[in-house]
Amino acid sequence: PNIIKYLINTTARMGKKDKKKKDPEKKAALAAKKEAKADKAAVKRLQKEQDRLNSLSIQDSDRDDGKPQKPQEESLDSILASFRQRTKELETAVQEPIDTSFPCPPRGNFTLTLCPTNGLFYMFGGEYYDGSENLVFDELLRWNPDFKADNNDEQEGANENKSDSTDNNNNIDSYDTGKWTRILTPSPTPPPRCAHSAVFHNDGIYIFGGEMATAEKYHHYKDLWRLDVKKNTWEECKSRGGSLPAARSGHRAVAWRHYMIIFGGFQEELRADTRWFNDVHIFDFQTNIWCELKHNKLARLPPARSACNMTVCADALFIYGGYSKLKNANTGAGANKSEGITHIDCWMLPLKPLINASKSGPLSGASPPSWERISRKGEYPSQRAGTSAVLHKNKLLVFGGVLDSEGDQHKMESVFYDDLFALDMERRRWFAMRLKKASGGGRRRKKKDNQDDSKVENDGGNDSDNSEEEDEVPQNDAEAISSGWDFDKLRNDMFAFIDGNGNIVYEKIEDEDEDGEDDSNKIGEEEKTKEAPDLPTDATPVGKTVTREKKQVGVKNVDKIDASAVMQVDSKGLPSTVTRQTPLPRINCAVAIKGNTLYIYGGVVEVGDREVTLDDCWSIDLNKRDKWTCIWPGQMHKQVWKGVDDDDSYISSDQGGDDDEDSLDEDFELDPIHEDDVNNDEKMTEEERKKAKKAAKKAKEKEKRRGVRHEITELKDKLGVDNAQRTPQMGESVAEFYARTTEYWSVEAAKSAGVAAADNGERLSTKELAREGFLQAKKRYEELKPVLERLDELEAMQQEGAEEKHKKKDKKKSSKKDRR
Repeated sequence: PNIIKYLINTTARMGKKDKKKKDPEKKAALAAKKEAKADKAAVKRLQKEQDRLNSLSIQDSDRDDGKPQKPQEESLDSILASFRQRTKELETAVQEPIDTSFPCPPRGNFTLTLCPTNGLFYMFGGEYYDGSENLVFDELLRWNPDFKADNNDEQEGANENKSDSTDNNNNIDSYDTGKWTRILTPSPTPPPRCAHSAVFHNDGIYIFGGEMATAEKYHHYKDLWRLDVKKNTWEECKSRGGSLPAARSGHRAVAWRHYMIIFGGFQEELRADTRWFNDVHIFDFQTNIWCELKHNKLARLPPARSACNMTVCADALFIYGGYSKLKNANTGAGANKSEGITHIDCWMLPLKPLINASKSGPLSGASPPSWERISRKGEYPSQRAGTSAVLHKNKLLVFGGVLDSEGDQHKMESVFYDDLFALDMERRRWFAMRLKKASGGGRRRKKKDNQDDSKVENDGGNDSDNSEEEDEVPQNDAEAISSGWDFDKLRNDMFAFIDGNGNIVYEKIEDEDEDGEDDSNKIGEEEKTKEAPDLPTDATPVGKTVTREKKQVGVKNVDKIDASAVMQVDSKGLPSTVTRQTPLPRINCAVAIKGNTLYIYGGVVEVGDREVTLDDCWSIDLNKRDKWTCIWPGQMHKQVWKGVDDDDSYISSDQGGDDDEDSLDEDFELDPIHEDDVNNDEKMTEEERKKAKKAAKKAKEKEKRRGVRHEITELKDKLGVDNAQRTPQMGESVAEFYARTTEYWSVEAAKSAGVAAADNGERLSTKELAREGFLQAKKRYEELKPVLERLDELEAMQQEGAEEKHKKKDKKKSSKKDRR
């Protein structure tokens, strides 16, 4: 049901029947109770429909009524609570296959760790934000990417229970998704968290730090847990002494010899400034003792940061990039405002001195090695944050990222990237890891300086382990050219989504052409200049599939796209994916290496204020590097976004819901609600009461904003204040108003004087005409003065509300961007 109309109607009806002042909390409680009753029938219908869809075969799972499937009403919080209750009751670990091809719901800021002893990946934690609430996970999953379903009865049985639906261009059976297993471990287990770190050592995965970030809780962890991959049990590692690191998230950790090294991160507190770290802490797996490398005050250190890329190669620690904020020290406007810094520097810390120190005693007593800054050489990536990195041989592979910049009116503009780079830590040079062009014959190795042309060998296309060494060395040191995906491209390519009511919502793209003509041909030409389209071979090129349907919203034309290189709307009006050849741009994805194969999974991309949590998975053979392989296309097009604002940024299809049962029109009446009903019904829990108060407050604020907009429009239309010649400006006196509009009022006075002369047979002099014009201007001024003062007051209220709204959004975004 429409909660806003429901609350408004309920409040109005109660005001008529009982004019006594009532407790706002009781009002909210009554409204929430009534809403819960009205929702029961809808939940049953949705559950019944969901069960019906799941029971269908994959080919028949699309709905026939042309409406999108409503989002599942069962709370994900309740699902997680049920999962945690099961783990508490376990005595031994239980393994069960998941009922989807890949973990659902999608999540970001999780860890994906390879266990070299069994060749399997372990996924833990993460978060999922749907625009309304942030869910944080403590689920442990295991993935075998090499598992094949052919001739396997167990896998066939599991596939029968999968609820993934089929898109027009993607068949689930065509993807080798491997095998995902959920591991339910007995207590104790680590609490839910995201933005933590994970390393593997001696048949164990060590989890450190992270954060719990929900609407009710915000907490940074500094605990250390070990997962025994043989027994599938957790154990908290209690420190036996030393200098423990502070609680943090967004840090980085690596395993080196029998140590774990922690660097960077941040800690945000409600009543204190955010702290950024550049300290180095080392945990000894053999003794369970922490120590900190303490440098003197004159030492050259990398600036504090979070979300950097870090690895160990040849007994040296390397860090690159990261993100932090610096408080503005100016005393004027903008003082004490934090400004984001995207780091592009690279540092190296030699670890060999610690080896000798460990032989003579504890590391805490050793003289710390010195940091060394590495200059950027080769073809290095452009400035960006939120990159993901993994070590392969002697190279640090870096993928994705985003560059945030502040545009007009302090609006944040972001460009997301989808390119891959490698930092050769032996040569200390950057390389752009582009796809290699397929050749008909074999590949030619690069000539050595002491070889002539006759000695160049042809390897006949043999894939040796050293094939990636054949990359052409850049002649000059320069930043690589990366186009990236800006807001306009993201909005055009990811143009539709499902809102919290089950409606298909489109991004509103305004037509800025003055003549108002259809610019579909122009858009088609622009699309043709882009990269090769990623549509299936039997589809029309992107430039021709992008169609623009004109819709009237207010006084502006908007374009509604129905197909792009990322998604399309099928004949039933439902969003669906199209076959792509390369991964989408993203930040904070999971990257992992197994053998010579690089895996990229998940991540986040932002389309303005809308946050899309990706769940697609890709791989690339680093020897051949001729193509990306899509392991799982993801369910991005089915993701529900509940953060749709009422600021005319979107076009809603209003397809979700049943008109006869789920919608409330203006004439809808509910039975009267009496205060005694509260005592007769079950008492609301504290959480339900908080949600009811929050919903009532939100509805009241929306109604207030709607009333302000309506009054402004009504005043302007009624009195015609849009005509500048007949409207005084704020702060103008009568004389100033007349001086600015003398010509207009002279014409008006002449018109009225002409009518009077025709009636009386007399003509007015020039002085009399001027006096008549001034009197008319004065009358208009006195008539509009209170109206303009009211308009100014309303516009100030509207501006104040918009600023407060943006502050809340910026605060929510700021917390997430701290982890980039």
